[in-house]
Amino acid sequence: MDKKKSKEIIFEIEKGFKESNIKLPVYLKLELAKLILNLIGRKKKFGLFVILGWQRKWGKFTDISDKTQDIFVKRHINIMKIKKRPSGRHDVSTTINFDGAILIDKKGNIIHSGVIIEGLWPKVVAEKINPGQFKDLSEQFGFKEKVHSRHLAAITSSYIFKNTTVFTVSEETNSFHIFENGKIIYSYV
Repeated sequence: MDKKKSKEIIFEIEKGFKESNIKLPVYLKLELAKLILNLIGRKKKFGLFVILGWQRKWGKFTDISDKTQDIFVKRHINIMKIKKRPSGRHDVSTTINFDGAILIDKKGNIIHSGVIIEGLWPKVVAEKINPGQFKDLSEQFGFKEKVHSRHLAAITSSYIFKNTTVFTVSEETNSFHIFENGKIIYSYV
């Protein structure tokens, strides 16, 4: 993705964030979007799942299958300081090879990586958000293309975990999505 396209995308995303009712700072959401877009521009296909606004009280929905992937558990990095800390950027880009989610608190501190989010019941959430008959959950949630567990967990997370903004990148297509309140607020396919 070239810089011009990236700037256009950021402009669109910023408009959506300014209209959002999620109580996270717009500058924080934008910085994370820029970081992810930068990774998309630098790396070949990879998958990513990030929850911004994570709260410890949701710990019952998490599991760590491989403790070596939780590289931020002892050393948190704030996403606003990554540009100033080259090693921070390296650590974040390292996580693109991990399974599971990256959890970032409401202040922008990356607190966990490689986290499995479980027990969300995407089918139940989809039925609450958009009841009716659909081919599959991808269609019911409003995706333009068929998606798999990462995206279904992400959009469901944005509904279950109130006041979060959730980001995904598809490892198959490099599509980029942002979710809030169980809805797709931005999609770049």
